[in-house]
Amino acid sequence: MIGKTPSHILKNMRSALWGELGVLFLLLLVLSCNDDTKPPRPVGEQPVITWAMSSGRFRMTAGETLMLVPDVLNIDSSTTYLWTIDGKVVGTADHLTFYRTMAGEYYVKLIVTNRYGQTEDEVKITVVERENEELPEIPEMGDWQFPWTEINVTLGRSIKVKAYMTGDEDVSQVFTASGEGRYTVTLTHPGNGAQQDIVVNVCPPAGTYRRSSSGQAMVNRIYEYKPAPGHQVNGYIITGEAYPPNCTHEQACDSVLKYFSRMWSVSLGGQGGYLIAGFDHSVSSGESDYDLCIKGNPFSYQSEPGIIWVSQDDNGDGLPNDQWFELAGSEYGTDNHVVEYAITYYRPEKAKSAVGWRDCYNQTGYIPYMSYWNPSAYYWQPWIAGMQHTYFGSRLRDHSTYENGISDIPPYPWGYADNLSDLIDGPVGKMGYYHIRNARTWDGQPANLEYIDFVKIQTAQTGFTPNLGEISTEVYYIGDCHIQ
Repeated sequence: MIGKTPSHILKNMRSALWGELGVLFLLLLVLSCNDDTKPPRPVGEQPVITWAMSSGRFRMTAGETLMLVPDVLNIDSSTTYLWTIDGKVVGTADHLTFYRTMAGEYYVKLIVTNRYGQTEDEVKITVVERENEELPEIPEMGDWQFPWTEINVTLGRSIKVKAYMTGDEDVSQVFTASGEGRYTVTLTHPGNGAQQDIVVNVCPPAGTYRRSSSGQAMVNRIYEYKPAPGHQVNGYIITGEAYPPNCTHEQACDSVLKYFSRMWSVSLGGQGGYLIAGFDHSVSSGESDYDLCIKGNPFSYQSEPGIIWVSQDDNGDGLPNDQWFELAGSEYGTDNHVVEYAITYYRPEKAKSAVGWRDCYNQTGYIPYMSYWNPSAYYWQPWIAGMQHTYFGSRLRDHSTYENGISDIPPYPWGYADNLSDLIDGPVGKMGYYHIRNARTWDGQPANLEYIDFVKIQTAQTGFTPNLGEISTEVYYIGDCHIQ
């Protein structure tokens, strides 16, 4: 016989039943709110627009051309571009060439669409009147110059001791380090008979002061930051000042290291401008793997190649006062490559003026003053002493063009910092990767370095274009890519 269910059990069963019915009702309510006449939205990421050169603000001179090239993420075969000014369509490509002859403020809107959605961004372009610039006079070639008057060399190597700015005369001697000790090489000026002693310290064999890996990939010290004049060296109109007005060389070097730790840009200015960085360990030369990674900011229309030099700590004092070796790139030894090059810049006396230069071939030119990029009074840095400064190294011939208001600074095939062709997605991210085994001696022979301690990066070209300014290598980071 089946008895009656107790009332408290019935009550619990009714509560459970109503709870289940409530959940079912809510589910039906949610489903009924969906518009089943539309297909479900695909899951993916819509475009993201960023600007490498600014935060949506640009300046240019009336009558010149500005090429707008955004960095767009999440693009695919469905991606489209739409550029408008005041609601009028002015372009549908992935870049826009902007040209105006009248000063004023203009707003350009970009709409990027892919299958997952649409993103828009607006940039402000300030067009300023063209300035009538009075160029300063360039002094005649002065006294002879020396890149160093004392240097350390590993036992068994040779080095070329050379004077620069001597006209057509080659004033040099080759010294071979056959025994440890301190030696003096004397050079004589062909014109006035003046003499200069150069000290060469012959150090123990390579490997004596090699240091083991510490686990830190990035360089840990900036020893020298000697940028040549340029419109982005001390900041520019988009980002403001990069260094304080009375910045010392030590403060500038410390700032560069902080910028590298944040992947921020450092400009080396015009031809010859450089920085020297060091690691807290010796970086090994791999047989096949890349050894050094250097981040720049090359674009499809603008590569600003920097020559890379490497050095060992021959005397073990922890300072970059030793022999340098150039990493051979694609142009090494060709007509596009000039070795034993020197260029002198002259500090202008007048504010907001171009900077004149003269090189060892008695050629002259200017780093232009471009107030619409950088309205600072001078493009000469406070930590560069004197009224003139000479840079020594190698040079790549300028192959930039400027036609119909459009600049093009193409990359070289391989082997240079801030060079688009070297940009790959490698072990530690997207940047340039380089082999120590490409190091060459002064006479072009393989240096056969098993490791290095210091890196020097130097702007390689003297050119400029009217709307982009001087060619100046930018660096964001230097690291040992064996450490990840």
